[in-house]
Amino acid sequence: MNARTSFFNKTPWIFIGIFLVFSSPHRLIATPDPAAAAQVPPLTFETLLKNTLSNNGMIQESAQDIEVARAQLDRARAAFWPKASVGILGAPIFEETGDALHSQSNLNKWGPFFRGSVEFAQPLYTFGMLGNYEKAATSQISAKTELTQAKANEVLLQAKEFYYGYLMACEFQKLLEDLSSFLKEAVESAEDSLKDPEKKGTVKPHDLYQLKTALDDLEQKALYADAAKKTAEKALGWISGLQFTQVTNKSLEAEKYQKKTLEEYVQLAKGTRPELKALPAGIQAYEALADAKQAQDYPIVFVGGFGELNWSPVRTRQNSQFAFDPFNRPQGGFGVGLKFDLEFKRHTAEAQEQRAQAMKLKATQTYAAPGIELQVKKSFFELEQAEKGLEVASRRKETAKKWFISSSMGWSIGVTPAKDLLEALEGHGMARKNYIETLYSFNLALAKLTQAVGKEVTELSY
Repeated sequence: MNARTSFFNKTPWIFIGIFLVFSSPHRLIATPDPAAAAQVPPLTFETLLKNTLSNNGMIQESAQDIEVARAQLDRARAAFWPKASVGILGAPIFEETGDALHSQSNLNKWGPFFRGSVEFAQPLYTFGMLGNYEKAATSQISAKTELTQAKANEVLLQAKEFYYGYLMACEFQKLLEDLSSFLKEAVESAEDSLKDPEKKGTVKPHDLYQLKTALDDLEQKALYADAAKKTAEKALGWISGLQFTQVTNKSLEAEKYQKKTLEEYVQLAKGTRPELKALPAGIQAYEALADAKQAQDYPIVFVGGFGELNWSPVRTRQNSQFAFDPFNRPQGGFGVGLKFDLEFKRHTAEAQEQRAQAMKLKATQTYAAPGIELQVKKSFFELEQAEKGLEVASRRKETAKKWFISSSMGWSIGVTPAKDLLEALEGHGMARKNYIETLYSFNLALAKLTQAVGKEVTELSY
């Protein structure tokens, strides 16, 4: 193998889950205040997840839909209470005297006029209209609550991707430091050998050039790894709304979990996946709205009343009850009545609209459950593949380590050429890199399975 070939040029170095995770345009990065960050403790994984649930703007935005639904429920319940209005009017008015048959106006004399009125109506029976509005609002709260949980699960998956990506960047950084440290020693050893007449034959000048080229290649990759790590730190602060000095755990380790069968995970998803809970609630809400709209065809039975008091000193009071006196007479009354809304076509159209929305959700229901089951199966198979791959990666790492140790010992005593040393070093580095990638894939597969099931499947507690 040509020594000029990059150790890891078979695949881009910082490609794995770091820049890909941050490539979406909506994932902007917030910069914590340095002064405030100096006073906060290191960030743990569980703290990250807890604060993501409580601080993330996308989750908070979705949670406001629940508050909107609660306000709609309050409005629906308010319709059961009496509707009342009070009016007060004061105005100047000229003098007018007389009776119901004759009157005389005097524009030269003015006085006050006051009117106070009150009206109320208490619904008694609405043929189910108000009850269905209340039922629709209650179901809407349930649906929005489940959808908010679904959004939280989605955001938590992003937070886990960021966290595992950060740890992977740290592992890559440590790997590059280890390889660079060894190569620096190898370069110094080669330079000493070229200067020593007794060892001059064991090391050729092109060996030194190969080693230096490989060292420069690693140092350049270290710059990319450092940039990826810093970017991941900012992403963790953005998604969690936290400021922190550092991350407590900088080692990428396999998450612990209690393995279940595929069927157990599928059954668990059917009972816990929030989207599956939101659909029936949404259907119930739309059907209740349709019934409420259709009930507008029927009258509202109510008990109501009104009262009115008028007074003006510049208008003659009419003592006869048969004379209309809007200026100096109290009046009022109460009784039972019916209120009709005769727009039957509109009622039917509105009801059909809500039923169409319910049918739309029923259609979604036909493919949502199988789709979620497929998602669980896909996540489960990916987890199995990653788990088996982790065993292979562990063996590969140990074998490559032995190869590298053997070659480095041979180099130290002058029996291993630089070409063989570089090949062993590259094999060791690639094996460690593969192990880190597989660890990342394993943890991410668990995170995806958690999101697919709708419940945390690892031993994480948040």
